[in-house]
Amino acid sequence: MMDFKKFEDTLQLWGNLHFTGIELQQRDNKSEIYATGTNNHTQSQLYICTLSTDVASHVQLKQFRTWLHRINIGKAKRRLALAKKE
Repeated sequence: MMDFKKFEDTLQLWGNLHFTGIELQQRDNKSEIYATGTNNHTQSQLYICTLSTDVASHVQLKQFRTWLHRINIGKAKRRLALAKKE
């Protein structure tokens, strides 16, 4: 199971991408979870994990969406603070 810090670190490896959603895709009777976003008119998908049960995948999906929202709010606050300093 992934914790918040590992999730955040994974997204930050792709710092130039802005992820706006978390999607669930079915593949080979398993659920794959991806962070998604659009940058410069290009759709991006970042693989996060694979889960074998529907219940676990929906629980994890909800958790990742909450964490992504928290990360994006933090980024927006930092950008606003930097803009105020300039």
